[in-house]
Amino acid sequence: MSGHFALLKRLIDGSPSSDFIREEIRKMDAGVRGEERVFKRLRELRLAGEFRVFSDVCLVLDDWKVQIDCLVVTDRCCIVLESKNISGRLYFNEELDDFYKEENGTETPIFNPYFQLMRHIRFMKEFLRNTLPQMKVTGAVIMTAKSCRIMQKPTHYPIYKLESMVERVTQIYNSSGSEIFSVGELEVVEKLLLENRSAFEYPPLCEYYRIHVSEIRLGVECPGCGVLGMRRTGKTWTCPSCHKRDRNAHKKAVDDYFWLINNKITNRDFRKFCMVDSIYVASRMLSNMELQMHRAGGKTYYTKK
Repeated sequence: MSGHFALLKRLIDGSPSSDFIREEIRKMDAGVRGEERVFKRLRELRLAGEFRVFSDVCLVLDDWKVQIDCLVVTDRCCIVLESKNISGRLYFNEELDDFYKEENGTETPIFNPYFQLMRHIRFMKEFLRNTLPQMKVTGAVIMTAKSCRIMQKPTHYPIYKLESMVERVTQIYNSSGSEIFSVGELEVVEKLLLENRSAFEYPPLCEYYRIHVSEIRLGVECPGCGVLGMRRTGKTWTCPSCHKRDRNAHKKAVDDYFWLINNKITNRDFRKFCMVDSIYVASRMLSNMELQMHRAGGKTYYTKK
């Protein structure tokens, strides 16, 4: 969520995007807390055979990227668990593939988590195809909010509340057939998951949320008081508000630029975003950062390593 906080910090006063980004941060924070509840509850899981639990699994197959909340890899099957921390009275309309919540008399449509689960199950089947194609992949959606009530539950969707999760996972395991995979085969799957895990990367958030860059405030943020607009004096930055001095304050500004604007930065971009006048000073600061330098057609730009 670091990028989202940076975005909220830099949005100009009165930006129509501010309330929306605050709500996005709230949802993400709720999601993280829900995933933590799932992982904590899974400590109670006891199965007849070997199993491994993985949380926040980010994987890529060609251009197909997924972020799976939890995987339980057992000696009988692979179980995908998607956690949803949604409060209120929840309704699933299986006939219309519709999902919405009712809270304080207001109905709010929500993306149906069942289809996210199905996509992730399909992904894991493809991911295991060359290693252990005979392993069954299944899963469930776990509703983690303490205040949620499932008022209309679909017959064929595996959607359960957190308190029943351990029992439901045990049922899935026990009904997964008689084929037993060896400890060695499970270790192969574990190694495959660990070797292929990658950080989930958003595109630049202005692009992702369609926010015009003119809504983004420029300047280097003071690490002391948080004011944007530190001034470069000699070889250090000075805050005009609290007068704190910091030689490396521009590094966070470059991180913000990557989060918000673009995944590559030029000398000109750096000067504009950090409000630096000198080409040579900007070049020195960029060269001294842990960035990857690229040259193409006489132009130089930098990316994260």
